[in-house]
Amino acid sequence: MAVGKTTAITAAIVGAVMLAGVRSDVNSRAESTTPLGISQAVKRLSGGVARNSVAEGFQTAEDFAATLHASRNIRVPFTALKHQVVDESQTLATAIHAVKPTADASLEADLARSEARADLEAIK
Repeated sequence: MAVGKTTAITAAIVGAVMLAGVRSDVNSRAESTTPLGISQAVKRLSGGVARNSVAEGFQTAEDFAATLHASRNIRVPFTALKHQVVDESQTLATAIHAVKPTADASLEADLARSEARADLEAIK
């Protein structure tokens, strides 16, 4: 992946990280996040955020996006899930189970990966 594309993806996903857990429709399980909506959120971010540091440690952009989606879907802090995936070298499903044992970890990991793939495909 080109450096410019990686930076754009990182910036877009950081916007979603900053807004993770902020929902206007509680009945919605997983909000649709379009690249346009994410980029608009990034524009609203205040200065001082080290955007690339949020994605540090992930092997791929898909891993980063999937972790972000999973944290939002199961409503746990992104940093807690990131710690399990990056620092503890756990799979996403194992990390989900570690931070939220009541969640169907395998299902949630599959859902998050599907959402991440769709996001990355839309940005191409």
